[in-house]
Amino acid sequence: MINALLFHAPMIAAAGFVWQDHIREIALTAFLSMVPMFEGRYAILTTVKMGMPSLFVYLLAFFFSSLPMPFILLLLRKALDWFYTLPIKPVRRFAAWLERRAARKHESMKQDGLKGKISRRFNAEMAELAALYLFVAVPAPGTGVWMGSAIATLFELPRGKSAVAILLGNATACLITTLMRTGAVAVL
Repeated sequence: MINALLFHAPMIAAAGFVWQDHIREIALTAFLSMVPMFEGRYAILTTVKMGMPSLFVYLLAFFFSSLPMPFILLLLRKALDWFYTLPIKPVRRFAAWLERRAARKHESMKQDGLKGKISRRFNAEMAELAALYLFVAVPAPGTGVWMGSAIATLFELPRGKSAVAILLGNATACLITTLMRTGAVAVL
């Protein structure tokens, strides 16, 4: 079964692509996809140039750029709480500053939403999740899985719903980048 997927998958065999000959490019894509601020969107730009099939690069970049998300969602709050216990004053100040800033941003978002911008069918939590999706989906510097996961944790959004919004946003960002780099015809 695995042998059939690895050696005979139509998306991998596109244009004479043999994945064993491109281990370096695959490893580079996987590594770059997990780097904050670079993530899958920019790994796609780098590795499609190397001759790998765009659909394979898209799936590879999406998978590896999504890997840090559960760790950030589960461990960022614990790390911040641990920072408060450290005897290093700048680390405690950083943790306090980060939480104050997140609280101010979250409160201003809620106030803006209460001014009538959110319809009755679209409650505040759904608006926050939609904003999180859009934030992750825009392939721009400073947005992405890492920052979206940190925002979801600091805003105390539900983990499961946040994970879905982040995954969908990441899939959209990777797709946008792939289409911009190769064009819609090349993906198919």
